Order: sequence, then structure tokens, then C-alpha cells
Amino acid sequence: FYEAYATAPADTRFNCRLVNWFTGRKVSALAEELYGNSEGGHATPSEVAVTQAAYPEAIKTGVLEPRVAPSGRFYGPEDFRRRFPDGRIGSDPSLASPEQGMRFIAVAAQAVADTYAEFLAET
Repeated sequence: FYEAYATAPADTRFNCRLVNWFTGRKVSALAEELYGNSEGGHATPSEVAVTQAAYPEAIKTGVLEPRVAPSGRFYGPEDFRRRFPDGRIGSDPSLASPEQGMRFIAVAAQAVADTYAEFLAET
């Protein structure tokens, strides 16, 4: 890829950067503050909180057993469904609230904006 980019005509080159809202340092710090070890890796309370903030009318509750889902690796979709039948990995999404979701949205939006400004300064 790099060779193709380096030898491409200058007017056909482009720069890009992938940014995920949930990978920023401040977002991670907020998740740690709010949820500690219950954040997990999938179906996390931070993900659920953001969704709740966006769609408060669709909030559902249920009994989670165990409350904090098991963690671990998986090897393909069948293995994932076998190991994590409710889709959670190491998380307790019952901790989420729409108010927390609004905090995540604000922190993530600022982090993405800052990353974009840094990106523009580099190009």
C-alpha cells in the first residue's frame, strides 16, 4: 500500500484517519470512573448509555445473569454465541443511564473534534 501511495500522482493522494468515539483517552477515563471493571468489551454500559441518551423511549430493563458477563476470547460467530449467548463480554450494561450517555457524547464529540484539528494541522 505505501509504495502505491508514494508513487501515486500528488493530485490523487489523500490522507485519512480512523477515529472511534469509544477509544479516546477521556472517554476511557470516564468509563473507568463510572463503571470500573464492569465496562467490559462488548454490550458495555458506555455503549448502552449513549444509545439510551439517543433513544430514551426505547430503554428496556431485564435481569442479567450473571450481572457482570464473563470475559474471554472467541473464535468465530458460532463460538461467540456459545460463549456469550446474551452478547455481553465482561460488561454490566445495567449500570448505564441516559444522563451518563450525554456525558459520553459530550466527551467523545470533543475528543473527535480535537483529533480532527490535529489531523488538519498535520496535513
